[in-house]
Amino acid sequence: VSGVNAFEALASFTSSSGGEKLKKRDRYRYPCVVLVSQVLTLIDAFIFPDHLDTAQSDSQLHGLTLVRSTEPRLGQSQGTLLASLIRLSLVLLSYLEPSSVKFLQACSRLRCFLHWALEIVRESVALGGYSQAFNELTAPLDRMVLAVVLHCHRALSRCSTVLVEMESSPWQKYFPDVEAREKSQRRLFRSILELREIVHAAYKGRDDVLRAGLSIEAHEVLARCLDELAASDDTLSSKEKSLRTFLANDWVTGFLDVQIDSQVILPLQVSNGQEYNKRISSAGGKKAMKELDSETKAIVAEYARLLDAPFILYCDNQRKWAETDAVRDREYEGDSSVKRLSTKYRADNAEKNKALAIRNSLSLRRTVTIANLINNPWLKDRHWAFSAYTDLLYRRLLLHPNYHFDDHASASYELTLGKERETYQREEEERLERELS
Repeated sequence: VSGVNAFEALASFTSSSGGEKLKKRDRYRYPCVVLVSQVLTLIDAFIFPDHLDTAQSDSQLHGLTLVRSTEPRLGQSQGTLLASLIRLSLVLLSYLEPSSVKFLQACSRLRCFLHWALEIVRESVALGGYSQAFNELTAPLDRMVLAVVLHCHRALSRCSTVLVEMESSPWQKYFPDVEAREKSQRRLFRSILELREIVHAAYKGRDDVLRAGLSIEAHEVLARCLDELAASDDTLSSKEKSLRTFLANDWVTGFLDVQIDSQVILPLQVSNGQEYNKRISSAGGKKAMKELDSETKAIVAEYARLLDAPFILYCDNQRKWAETDAVRDREYEGDSSVKRLSTKYRADNAEKNKALAIRNSLSLRRTVTIANLINNPWLKDRHWAFSAYTDLLYRRLLLHPNYHFDDHASASYELTLGKERETYQREEEERLERELS
């Protein structure tokens, strides 16, 4: 028996990493389906061993003895192992290709699981003395029976769509040759046969659940379809015709819509107070679907809690070990060392910043001094003159700063005339004042 192929389970992450961003739930769906298929394949070797004789009644109940118990390490919310196996089979029924070998194996396996569930329900009914649907003794498995019928209805609709596409398209579109197409078609009809037998077994073994969980119209259509099936011919020549007739009945082709009530998806055929022929259905189906939703959430929460339990136990052991005197002394020494090193770090950092500030100040002062010595010729209000001698370093420079620059503004002709005119006017005014006095 092959084990779980981790590379195959994680292949979807590599294929979807470069494409458009998918939702987290969509990215995890493919590896989950692969893991479920591999796990159920591993369990087949224990539930259906090769050495058992299927003709004996004890051999038929061998697997039931293994799966009717409850595994406490997986939590109490999941119920018996049989309920968990049915849930895993429904996952495969929802997402596998209808014409594949894995899908056919999943249908056959689910049929066996349903027979075991009906056997346990019969034992519970005999023990309790009443066969009311969704009673206290049989409610978990009754909800599983209803879920199996609803998933079979959806799977039959998918099988019908695949069959129509397969027969209406040329074989080159999907298959390498005609023989591969015929094999896929035969597997598809065998899967349809298994799904039909599953629905028929649920109807015969637990019709009270279907009567309470389905609407009045859906139950009548299903009952009429199955009654016609029981009265039809069962020879090999008419088997394919019977399956095609079953796919074309009103129950398979109808009731495909869904409605959402309080974030719970309810199929259209689930009883939710619908009115049909002046009769009103009960709300048993809606209640069962909501209980299935609550049960699923409880399973997820409990399983996550059980996964965290070993780590929580490890943390508790570490906490108990940490509450000793030796650990407290070590923590005190560590805190003292951290405080001492942090104080020294802050002091060193302050001295470093002070030294950098002094160095920057000296560098800036030296830069200003050098700029003043260079005497940039483009500075404002600087004047230059041709040099007649060498400088102190015996360099014969063409220009040198003119520190005694005179712009000769006072030597202009207009200014001289203005000064003489002012002097003459002042003397004239003084003469007039003397005459008047």
